[in-house]
Amino acid sequence: MSPEEVVEAAIGEGEVAVALASSTVSQNFRLANNTVTTNGIEVSTSCGLVAVEGEAVGVETADVQGRAELLTLARAAREAARTNPPAPDAMPLISPQEAAAPAPLKVEAGWDLGGVVEPLRRAIEESRRRGEVLYGYVHGATSQEALGSRTGVRLAAASRLASISLTLKTGDLKRSAWCGRMAEGLDGIDVGAMYRGCQERLAWTERQLSLEPGHYQVILEPSAVADMVVRLAWEMHARGADEERTVFASTTGSRVGEAMYAPSITLTSDPKAPGMRVPDFVRVLSSSEYGSVFDNGLPAPETVWIDRGVQRELICPRRWARDHGHPVRPDPENLRLAGDGATLEEMIAGTERALLVTSLWYIRDVDPTTLLLTGLTRDGVFLVEKGQVVGAVNNFRFNESPVGVLNRTVEVGRAELALSREIGDMTFAEMPPLRVERFFMSSVSDAV
Repeated sequence: MSPEEVVEAAIGEGEVAVALASSTVSQNFRLANNTVTTNGIEVSTSCGLVAVEGEAVGVETADVQGRAELLTLARAAREAARTNPPAPDAMPLISPQEAAAPAPLKVEAGWDLGGVVEPLRRAIEESRRRGEVLYGYVHGATSQEALGSRTGVRLAAASRLASISLTLKTGDLKRSAWCGRMAEGLDGIDVGAMYRGCQERLAWTERQLSLEPGHYQVILEPSAVADMVVRLAWEMHARGADEERTVFASTTGSRVGEAMYAPSITLTSDPKAPGMRVPDFVRVLSSSEYGSVFDNGLPAPETVWIDRGVQRELICPRRWARDHGHPVRPDPENLRLAGDGATLEEMIAGTERALLVTSLWYIRDVDPTTLLLTGLTRDGVFLVEKGQVVGAVNNFRFNESPVGVLNRTVEVGRAELALSREIGDMTFAEMPPLRVERFFMSSVSDAV
């Protein structure tokens, strides 16, 4: 069954309130020890059904193969709705007049791996000749989605994404360099340029330097910036601020309207942004501070979250917005931190002394009220002096808040699509490199 067929059957025969269905084709392969170790393709059709009885909700999700399975799932959703208590976020379902504007479904073509396989083959052969070891992961997915409700809303969307990460190590595995890229399609990723970047960084590790923990000026590469900014966006919801459990709470309410960041910081989202397109309507199967099952089909417009250092918006579903006097703001599915300044190379050339941080990983919460995080650097921290990379330094554990990082940003470089090392390709993120003052490296790490 196609996603549209699933939706029509669930709403008509299954008698549910909202139906979401998707058909996804995902391909991937891994590299290790200079060879391809695994490859696979996964095809799935999944659906989520929302039944509403009065103000009570029942939700069931499953991969479905046919109409009989779908109708069984619908009965389970309706039964759950009959036994559940009233939902605290209950609202009238979105009407066709309130919903996003329907658009023709543009079915995306499948993947052509030829443009990736050949440059990876050359990279593997060169790594063998040089006595180095290449690792990596390639992922691509295309999805078609459909949404329908008993109020008459019918929406569809198609999306695609691709990501590649490479790790190049010396033969003894004691030194390494990493890079990652993300795009709407594999043809948007230059594998050869990625590999050359890894080679350059691995060459920088030939000189090893030791530094003590402390506060440093750093240049965060776009991947590391994505880790920080996406983590910030996860906490950017009105409910958490109202309940005084996030960094966006204040004694007078939320910090909307406050200059929390450097004036050079502007963060936006736009479902129709070229190169990082996502569905432009709400799709939710579990109510939370980020969204409500009653808001399915609501438009997700372009939004300015941070405007020249000022926090302008917080994520807010309709019911919380109605009860607490906030504007409705759907959860964003892509993020753009504005940047049109110097390239990373130009930023390095203009540096007196700083640490160049390639990537972050193992990031965990320390204090949600300040959004203090801890994590580790990995696969490349380099010392820059007088415009030149002079060597690699030991890895560190850091203790930092994304709010503090963006507040102490003194230079914003040129933005590009970035692959978050920690989060992967879950979210499109267009990020620039950032120069940040007094980034706190709290201890030395033994990570490679």
